[in-house]
Amino acid sequence: MQRHLVAGLALLMAASAAQAQEAPSEADAPRPMDLPRDWSATLIQDATGLHDIMVDSHPGTHDPLNPAFRPRLDQGLTVALERARSTTDGGGWWWALRAYVASFEDGHVGINITQPNYGFSTRWPGFLTIYRGADQVVADRDSADASAPPLGARLLDCDGVGAEALAEQRIGQFRGRWFLEAQRVLYGDWQFLSAHNPWIDEMRQCRFDVDGATRTYVLDWRATPEDIYARRARLTQTASSDFGLRHFDDGGMWISTPSFNGDPSGEVHARLTALIADMKTKQGALRLAPYVVLDLRGNGGGSSHWSELMAQILWGDDWMIAHVEPTATAVEWRASDGNIAQISDFLGQLRASNGSPEYIAWAENAVNGMKAAQAAGQVYWRSANEEAPADAAPPPAAPQLMAGRVYVLTDSRCGSACLDAVDLWKAAGALQVGRETSADTVYMDTRNPILPSGLAQIALPMKVYRGRARGNNEPQRPSYVIEGDMSDDAALLASIRRLQPD
Repeated sequence: MQRHLVAGLALLMAASAAQAQEAPSEADAPRPMDLPRDWSATLIQDATGLHDIMVDSHPGTHDPLNPAFRPRLDQGLTVALERARSTTDGGGWWWALRAYVASFEDGHVGINITQPNYGFSTRWPGFLTIYRGADQVVADRDSADASAPPLGARLLDCDGVGAEALAEQRIGQFRGRWFLEAQRVLYGDWQFLSAHNPWIDEMRQCRFDVDGATRTYVLDWRATPEDIYARRARLTQTASSDFGLRHFDDGGMWISTPSFNGDPSGEVHARLTALIADMKTKQGALRLAPYVVLDLRGNGGGSSHWSELMAQILWGDDWMIAHVEPTATAVEWRASDGNIAQISDFLGQLRASNGSPEYIAWAENAVNGMKAAQAAGQVYWRSANEEAPADAAPPPAAPQLMAGRVYVLTDSRCGSACLDAVDLWKAAGALQVGRETSADTVYMDTRNPILPSGLAQIALPMKVYRGRARGNNEPQRPSYVIEGDMSDDAALLASIRRLQPD
């Protein structure tokens, strides 16, 4: 089974002034983003550098199954260089680069500012909207502002532009994949946030449907309140679950894995290792439980090694072999110096931390394969799944070791190796509940090169899946949608218990 084994960085930009607070250094030296610079030249330098890194190392550049990739890469550079002609500040630089990255429509191509905790100050007109289905409705407001639309008011248009076209312009072009429900859930509240983005204007007046009547509001833009980040977290129902295994009085069990980070030196790796050990100790109880909840809320990916280990503990190897098809027929790694260096470094970390022999063997194979391909002048090193002979006997029938139902709880943040987990566990027989996931392309396993200015780094995929059953940017949709607050553990548990057979 092909895997997702190298964890990329979390590439979420801090959006508010509250997030931007940073303790001063001992020398109280100016921070890199605050130093005077020619931002037009910096954008030219970084956009060109991003383009060149992608040409050198992204598997899509030479992908015969994706002929549109290279034109998109070149067009994105053209747009960024055109914007550089009128760029005068850091906001112009940042949002032009964000738009370039978003144009790839790929959650594995990302960007973040390298300066810790840096964020542009934000403005709002006293309220925020979020998506409820296809509608954008007011979900947070300044209670002291009588001129703001009331909670629940539905956005119709602003300055003559319809609500959906407005979202595409103001959010979609800088976040990408606006066709996904997950993107709208996570970033829909940016419709009425402004963060030094010169490529969009602050709207002057908007029309809302309020209890069936159309009302017009003139917008008063000002600094956001200090608690804007907490407000946004409530709107997106960001879960704060921790790693662990819980037991309930009715015999049910709940396993939380908010990350699958594969970095052997990281805290998440240690927490997951401990969780796997706990699951092995309690394997008998897990298999006899009336239900087991596999909680993936907040999980943005990492390594699919962990979900495979969890599946083995729950269902057993025989069941998995009999019921789970390989996730891809092959993987092709882009054989570049940077990609080889990344996996070589990962291999060194595995050896230093006494990583599993299987992990180490995989990394050695990838490094040696890419080096051999590069020496032969080949673009890719191909790692194929072993195919059973055509006349091979089918696998023997395997017993179902799980007495109760297994539920996979997902939210809009599930992507990358989290999606691999959903693929795997659903194939084994689990029932997906919660919300629709995010989605990913067949370009996988990221590394994080720094752009020439040193002010930002990107996430860059190194391999491409061939023959994956789940398509490009195709989310996993739950069999049972939970409409309530996805951060409310008690309500979620009650909803899942109602799904249990009598």
